[in-house]
Amino acid sequence: MKFSTLLAGLCLLTSVWVHADDQAVQQLNQLLMHIDDAKAHFTQHIIDTRGVRGRDFSGTMQVKRPGYFRWDTQQPYAQTIVADGHKVWVYDPDLNQVLIEAMDKQVGNTPALLLSSDTQRLAKNFEVTSEPVPAGEASFLLKPKSSDAMFEAMRVKFAQGVITEMQLKDSMGQKTRIQFSDVHYHQKLDLHVFQFKIPQGADVVQQ
Repeated sequence: MKFSTLLAGLCLLTSVWVHADDQAVQQLNQLLMHIDDAKAHFTQHIIDTRGVRGRDFSGTMQVKRPGYFRWDTQQPYAQTIVADGHKVWVYDPDLNQVLIEAMDKQVGNTPALLLSSDTQRLAKNFEVTSEPVPAGEASFLLKPKSSDAMFEAMRVKFAQGVITEMQLKDSMGQKTRIQFSDVHYHQKLDLHVFQFKIPQGADVVQQ
């Protein structure tokens, strides 16, 4: 399964929901706003409906607010996802194929883009619920309001104000967990990082 599909099928572990309120939205907004000019490594795995854990994926991510995002999967095979505030490109070198879609269509569907999207859209696109956690940590459950979303729920975790994990569950019961490490904020990333040039000869699919 390619990582573009995995991004839309990450895991949410069963837990008790706490009442959703404006305070939870504000708290999550504040934490997300700090994810600017950010770089991190990630590892991710998927658990299917039978409880079988799939292979690990790993790579790097870069985020510049608002709207810029780059996600490079390096192992076990390469794939690149780039957002420039207007469009999202998904490049699969194995297939030599590029998928292109308007970013507005993807914000509610692709969990990774939550990290780079305008925080003002958060309350519009998601029902946000905070969870009780130890001091210095924060955990939020997000449920898409759109029936077109490709996942049912998402959990985002922070420690000492730094993002550490995302968990999601899709409508088929498939679960995925992404863990972030070596996270650095305020890296003054150049915009060219988020420019994607279609490789010569690549098959282009507009969605």
